[in-house]
Amino acid sequence: MGKITRKKHLEMKLQSIPPHPNPKVGLEQYTTPSVIASDLIWNANSLGDIENKDILDLGCGTGILTIASALMGANFACGVDVDD
Repeated sequence: MGKITRKKHLEMKLQSIPPHPNPKVGLEQYTTPSVIASDLIWNANSLGDIENKDILDLGCGTGILTIASALMGANFACGVDVDD
């Protein structure tokens, strides 16, 4: 996979991640839209916080931020959640 060089390309890749199938209100679960996830990770990467870093996404839900981090060149990206 080639390096992602445009935020729109990151967003397009993240659009294929399915939404949360059965969100639980008690766990405050919701689906993060791809446009928000791509913006957050793109900006974090521009600050030097993603590429070549180890990323731990606690309460990852669908894992969209974990996946985006991996796509942007994280050394290691792991998502952890209490819900399957």
